[in-house]
Amino acid sequence: MNPPAWLILVGAYLIGSFPTAYLVGRRYGVDLRRTGDGNLGARNAYLTLGRIPGVTIGVVDIFKGMLAVWLAKVLSSETLLPYLAAVAVALGHDFSIFARFQGGQGMAAILGGMVILQPREALLGIGAALLVLLLTRHWDLAWLIGLGGMFALGLYFERPVIQAMLVACLFLTIGVKKVADAPLRQHIRGGRP
Repeated sequence: MNPPAWLILVGAYLIGSFPTAYLVGRRYGVDLRRTGDGNLGARNAYLTLGRIPGVTIGVVDIFKGMLAVWLAKVLSSETLLPYLAAVAVALGHDFSIFARFQGGQGMAAILGGMVILQPREALLGIGAALLVLLLTRHWDLAWLIGLGGMFALGLYFERPVIQAMLVACLFLTIGVKKVADAPLRQHIRGGRP
């Protein structure tokens, strides 16, 4: 007997909520919510704590996305539920119940989910993002192109429209998180815009 869809989505949210960056930061004596850009993600950890903590956090957060989507695929025969689980894990990462609803931008969790949902598109998009990052050193531009490429490749490879729409919603969570975090970033900078 399959668990109900709502239970799978709550589970995905809780997996996403695991506060990897918060815990690793605390291990180093730093509250990442109060330093750098205030983001509980791999990039802020990388810039604040260094390469090993940043990469470790990124790997764990990618795994969170993979795990949540994989469980949704295994526990349910509904074809759209894994896409909804990807959104739930990203929102859990963005707004962690264990970190007072603060979190990262969800990129690593989204990448992990996309690797399970659409591996071909994900790997090509990641490759494009890494190439742009190497050429421009501009993080946001690189991942905008990489994530946009994943969406476009899904359309190119004729994924169902509803899947494309859910992938777009998945990527929109990053924008929602950036807007939600704007006051925090301004506070960390001492009120400067």
